[in-house]
Amino acid sequence: MLRRAPRRQTVLIGVFLLLVFLFLVLFRMGVVRGQSMTPTYVDGQVVLVSRRHSFSPPLRHNDVVLLRKDRDVIIKRVFRLEGEEIDNTVPFVLRRTLMNNLGDYYEHKIVDGRTHYIVPEGYIVVIGDNLRVSEDSRYFGPVPVRDVLGTAVAAPGPPDYSRNNLRPPGPPPGDQAPPPRSRP
Repeated sequence: MLRRAPRRQTVLIGVFLLLVFLFLVLFRMGVVRGQSMTPTYVDGQVVLVSRRHSFSPPLRHNDVVLLRKDRDVIIKRVFRLEGEEIDNTVPFVLRRTLMNNLGDYYEHKIVDGRTHYIVPEGYIVVIGDNLRVSEDSRYFGPVPVRDVLGTAVAAPGPPDYSRNNLRPPGPPPGDQAPPPRSRP
């Protein structure tokens, strides 16, 4: 009877260590620095991030991602995915991108004499939730998907941009499903 208790403790300790190991492999903690993600996240807030690996689901619009930018690790929201057009769905995104001479970082497609800027393969465009202070793809261009370290777990949706006559990031207008028909 005395031998059973130490064996049970050994099994419990082993299971605990296995769970800790899995947590360390699958997740990481990120700390928000600055005001670029307010009101969603505030300066100093700790965020649980699911690490990217070969079995990770593909990135989606509005995912909050932790990514490597130069020597920094930053947190931003996915605005456009590879192959999508950069437009002014959120005001000033295209305009600021062109003002900062970042148009060459995108693929160009000319339709009816108008140049369309398309996110290159293997890249995403990210923006901060606080558009007034965020330094994001409008200032440094598209980000390689390989630089995404992970996706925030249980991240809230984007802020309500309607107060500033802004629309939230999401799929380009042509990619949205039509609204449901009302019943007669």
